[in-house]
Amino acid sequence: MVTSSNVRVMSSRVTNSMMQNTLLSNLSLNLNRMDKLQNQLSSGRKYGHISDDPTALIYGQAARNKLARLSHFQGAVETAQSWLTQAETGIMELQKVVGSVYEELVSAGSVKTDADKQNLAKVVGQLRDHFVDTLNASFGDRFVFAGYNTPGDFTSARSSDGAKPFVVENGILYLNGFDLSQFDKMPLSVFEATFKTAPTQPVYAGLLDPTTFPIDPLDPDYNEPEYQQYLQDMAVYENITIFQQLFSDVKSLDVGPGITMPITMNGIDLLLFTAQDEETGEAVIRNIFNVLHDVYLGVNGDDSVPTTPLGTDQLTKMIKTVQDSQNHLLSRTAEIGGRQRRLELLHARYEQDNLNYELMRSDAEDADMAEVIMYLKMAETVYQAALSAGARVIQPTLMDFRR
Repeated sequence: MVTSSNVRVMSSRVTNSMMQNTLLSNLSLNLNRMDKLQNQLSSGRKYGHISDDPTALIYGQAARNKLARLSHFQGAVETAQSWLTQAETGIMELQKVVGSVYEELVSAGSVKTDADKQNLAKVVGQLRDHFVDTLNASFGDRFVFAGYNTPGDFTSARSSDGAKPFVVENGILYLNGFDLSQFDKMPLSVFEATFKTAPTQPVYAGLLDPTTFPIDPLDPDYNEPEYQQYLQDMAVYENITIFQQLFSDVKSLDVGPGITMPITMNGIDLLLFTAQDEETGEAVIRNIFNVLHDVYLGVNGDDSVPTTPLGTDQLTKMIKTVQDSQNHLLSRTAEIGGRQRRLELLHARYEQDNLNYELMRSDAEDADMAEVIMYLKMAETVYQAALSAGARVIQPTLMDFRR
């Protein structure tokens, strides 16, 4: 049984130094809290060290990485838009030239005298030359329709200044020295089976070895027809390879994660289109330059070439081919417009993503200034109250008690 007599009340003695140490410890905590709030207020950030909030740091760094990638892709999209705008301008210029030739061709039916036809041919000839000049249009340090060719560094024996990828010589259009006029009026089936498919290296390619393939006419095993066939096959093979390399030479940019977009149009793709042969009606490949050149010659354009001016009926048949040229360029313009529209959507999405990641970074790193100011004022008030209370408790001394 517990009685009041055997209950001992234990009490500890609180000294003045103990009160001072406790007071100083509490004041230090208040100062630390005020220092942290003061740093947030002056820097605008929630934390000054990783240990303050590791989780917020992870989210903040992730947001910064996303913002850096978005900045790169936004710059790529803006560059692509500039290139496509220039390409669209060039294609529309080409279409305008072909349209002008169409108008001249229509008016050729009412032209009667040779002098008038020659004057008409001069106009067509200037439009044809301007068509080639537009193919050589450049933007910055690159040609718009010639892939990665750079103005000034292209060397061609067919170019007077050694800088133009598209060059005309004797009525033949060359790209980097490659004859593009050879495709004009080529049957579509032959073109697709030969040039649009992967080239197969001939059997004798790389086998010009006397032990396996005698090349010495004095060798008893030498076979002249077989050797000539080999040379012919190799010429065709190299021709196909060069064409496919030129056709695939299109400048492109990475405009998004895993998104690569051509930002120009290949000049071969602009020039070659499918049409019906004016005589047989067979599907053939036509070259727009050669179509313009045929119109030029058809109205008695070149005295150095022994050609007979075409009659009205023959010129009328060419109108359909010129119209097909216009439609081909129009389809390429629409393709460029589709790419620009896609880039606009990407740009809008990147702007929205930029806002989202910036908000994510701000939530993780930026301090709420109104909240920080409020807590700082509260901490100052608490600190002042602690100082005031401590001054009253510590102030009395032993002499004060003796009085």
